[in-house]
Amino acid sequence: MEIDNDKLYKDVHNYTKYKLVEMLIEKYKDKKMDNLNQIEQLADEVLQTLAIAGLKYYNELKGEFDENRN
Repeated sequence: MEIDNDKLYKDVHNYTKYKLVEMLIEKYKDKKMDNLNQIEQLADEVLQTLAIAGLKYYNELKGEFDENRN
């Protein structure tokens, strides 16, 4: 099975954007960002969400990338 890179990048982008928006709405819809601690917490949660999204696609596609290296 060959990977369509454009579709893959678009899928990863859309999934990651969706997960970030979902997290932001869930955790920050009723909060005011008015101090450094809240901003640092938001940055940590964004990085965690990006890591989760990256791991999802890494696990799904690892075998596919390994096959295409040869």
